[in-house]
Amino acid sequence: MKQIAGKATVYIDGKKKWIGDSYSYALGNATREDSIGKSGVAGFTETPAAAKVSMQLIDTEELPLAGIENVTDATIVLDLLDGTRQYTYFNCAYIGDPLEIDQDGRATVEFHSPTAARRTK
Repeated sequence: MKQIAGKATVYIDGKKKWIGDSYSYALGNATREDSIGKSGVAGFTETPAAAKVSMQLIDTEELPLAGIENVTDATIVLDLLDGTRQYTYFNCAYIGDPLEIDQDGRATVEFHSPTAARRTK
């Protein structure tokens, strides 16, 4: 099957899925919030953030989306088609509402992971 759309390929536990028009990713850096005292900014506090990857996937006969919302411990590899970067997310869990697939066979999914790695090609 030819690439239908998108600018990346994703593999969930080794199974290729077709990405639609959009995707986003974050490696899980901590978020910072300033601490303000009577004399002004006194520093900041950090809160750990999960690594996450969100994408629009395409439901096809060869690569169905059925059961994807039951994923709780997957390895996800996001490969950018420009050939420059690859992101690997470990121990991923599906996050969000039950999967809704639209009339074009597309669904937006999000996975969170405790760890992720970037590899430059």
